[in-house]
Formats: sequence, C-alpha cells, structure tokens
Amino acid sequence: MTRRKWLSLAVFGSAVLLQASCGGNEDEERESQAEPSPRPGNVVETTKEPRQLKLAYLEHPTISNPPKPSILAREVKKGWNSGDIPGMSEGTTLDLVEIPHKTDEQHRILGAPSVVEFLNASAAGGVPLADVVWIPPYAQVIELLRSGLFAPLDRWLQTDSRNPLDAFSREARRLVRFEGQTRALPLAIAPGVVGYDAGRFERANVAAPASNWTWQDFIKAAKGLTVDANDDGNPEQWGFSATWDFPDWLPFLLQEGGEIVDLDTGRIGMDGPASVSALTAWDELGRVHGIHPYGPDITDIELLGFEDTLKSGMHFSQFQKRPWHNWPDLAPIPQESQNSTPLSVEEVLAVPAEAADESGYDALVPLAHWLGERRVLPAVTTGWQFIEQADTDHFDLILPEAMQEVALDGLARGKASYAASSPMIPYHLFYQVTLPLARGEVVVEQAIDQAVNWLRGYLAE
Repeated sequence: MTRRKWLSLAVFGSAVLLQASCGGNEDEERESQAEPSPRPGNVVETTKEPRQLKLAYLEHPTISNPPKPSILAREVKKGWNSGDIPGMSEGTTLDLVEIPHKTDEQHRILGAPSVVEFLNASAAGGVPLADVVWIPPYAQVIELLRSGLFAPLDRWLQTDSRNPLDAFSREARRLVRFEGQTRALPLAIAPGVVGYDAGRFERANVAAPASNWTWQDFIKAAKGLTVDANDDGNPEQWGFSATWDFPDWLPFLLQEGGEIVDLDTGRIGMDGPASVSALTAWDELGRVHGIHPYGPDITDIELLGFEDTLKSGMHFSQFQKRPWHNWPDLAPIPQESQNSTPLSVEEVLAVPAEAADESGYDALVPLAHWLGERRVLPAVTTGWQFIEQADTDHFDLILPEAMQEVALDGLARGKASYAASSPMIPYHLFYQVTLPLARGEVVVEQAIDQAVNWLRGYLAE
C-alpha cells in the first residue's frame, strides 16, 4: 500500500490523539484582541504582483488543546490584511480556507485523510485551493510530511537572506526534515513528560515526583503505587503503565545515546548496544520490579492501563495543556547519566506541492513566525520567554505554574524524536516490541530484530 493510500484510510492515529486532546475551557475559546508583537529585522521590502493568498486550516468541533485554529486564524487574517504581520509580502491579502472533515463509521473526525482529500481535490481541480496549509496535532503531522503532498522548501530557504530557520529551535527544525529536505516550518513542539495521579501518591504515602528524580526514584515510587490487596500476585493497581503515544522505553533509548529512526537520513537506530541497554532496563520494570503488567496472559489494554481496575499511578506521554484524565498531573521524565527527553513536533505550516511557487513560500515564513510565537509550547524560540510571563499578546501560553516548570524543563532537555512525533511508529512498535516483551514471548535481542524489520518496511513505503 502506498503512503498516500495509507493516509487516505488512516484511522487509529487520529482517534488516539483526538481522545488525548478533547475537552477544554470555554474561556480559552474567546477570540484574542492581541496585536502581533514586533519582530525587528524580518520585514522584507517587495514589489511583487499583488495577489490574494490562502491559508487552509483543519478545524475540530471539540478539540481545544490548544484552542481551535479558527480563533487564531481570524487573528492572522486581521493582522495580515491590516499590514501588521512582519515580513508579509507587500500588496498581498490573506484569506482563510477551512478544510472539510472526513469521518469514519463512528463519526470520528479523521485528521490526515481530511488533509489528503483536500490536497487531492486541489490537484484534481488544477487550481491550488491553498498556498499554505496549517496541520494540527491530530492530523498525523509526520505521516503527512512524508507523503510527498507538500513541497520541499530548501530551494527557497537557501536563497533567503532573512535566514528564517534561525527563529526556530534546532531540535524542532530536525523534525520537519525528511529524506534530506525541509518539508515544513514547525509551529509547536512537546517534550515527553510523566503523567501521574497526585491523589494516588498521597494515599500511598509516596513522595510526589521531583524535578531532579532518577530512574531509581521512579522505580521506588512505582513500587509504592502498586497494590496487591490479597497478595495473590495479581495487583489490582499498578505503579506504571505503558503507552503508545510514544514507546515508553524511548526515554531509556535516548538517554543511552540511541534513537529509533531518523527519517531525514533513513538511518535505523534500533540495532546498536544502546537499544539492548534501553530495552533491558524497560523489560526489568515488569520482570524484575513488578511495577507494570507482565506475564504471558496480559492484554494490550491491561498493559496500557485503560481498564478502571488497572489504572496506574504513572504514564508517559507528550506534554499536553490538558493531560489525560487518568494522569492529571505532570512531572519531568526521570534522568540518569544522559540529560535528554523525547521531543515531538505537534503543528507545522507547509506549502502544498500543487502550490509550490514563490508566493506560497513568501506567505509561509511570516505566518510561521507569527503563529509559532503563540502556541502552547512554541517551536519559535522567541516565544519561549512568554511561558514564564504570559501576556495577552501570547494568550495561548498561559499555563499553571507547575506545568510551566515541567514544560521548561522538558524543552531544555528535549531531543528530537520522529517516533515521539508519529502515531504510526509507536503504535506498530508497541506490538512489535513492548507487548511481546511484557508477555515474555521474546527476549530483548528478538524484540530489536522485530523492530528493525518493521522499520525497514516503513522506510520503504
């Protein structure tokens, strides 16, 4: 199956990320009255032919984490057409295009197929429906950028005297490169975090996670949270549960200096000694320490901790403004000798292949800078300062103090991970590595072989 066909049928990633992102505060849905902040030095004098540019965005009726794109899109349009967005092309106007939704038989909105259908309709019509596309978190960003539906940007970036990539964090820039080409400009990023239930910690008389905790501290806490009330060897509650947001052994791997896969170079990083050390450490969490479901009869649902009777005290995920309801509190990923945590790309702006002319690029750069400053955790480095001192001009950066500390800690230690950014890679590796290890069906070396074989097929798509 080709990647484009797969994207047209994809359901799982959209549904999982939708579940993780739903819910919200109506106050956050208010339209901002903020004026864009100045960005000296980015304004470009041009004499190009006046034209109307189109920004396409994918709305969702319930997701507000971050607030709906249409709220900020209206601000973008207003700012652009008023001449207030630095770097905008002289004489151009901006209009908005809402991408129609595709749904499955359960009426769930499918992010990636919605974007694919929109782009295919644009190509079929012969007239681009958008110059720039805003891809949100639930639309499977990584898979869309790999699809070939968006134009490589390097031919413009290499001749742009403004050096627009300098505005973005280095790790964020890594995550929009595929097969040697920059395919988008990043807007938002998210470090890996530990979601936990503070109430369970308190009831178990276990100290809450600290910012400087280690894996030994993590294991000790998870043991204290594991409850086997009748001592039958089958705990009613676990200290830790697995995840397919990103593989929960990924932090071990990155801290060992390894990685799963680099989609820019095509290098698979699962076949070295770092993988053996990382997966051995993860396997011991269940086999030796007994802090998550382990054994031949466990199911994927049990390992993931979704069953009410098996809710766990801790769970790995990407940073979200509203964590999963089972794990409402956030803490940093534990550390040892290496100081890193998985970093994912959440939102991007890209130029459709059918609209791959210079005017689309001219709109992309100022829009990415302006929008990027205003995301929850921005890829634009000039936006980071507002996480600690949010103001009305950066209305999407208002976070509770505890979440600010975790976010800043994660950003400082973030290491770009394509696997953390993709719903497809973690989902498949859960069944190739995580679940077989937890069932004792394979040893670590066999799990690595299975992962490498699947990754080879994935890269060949």
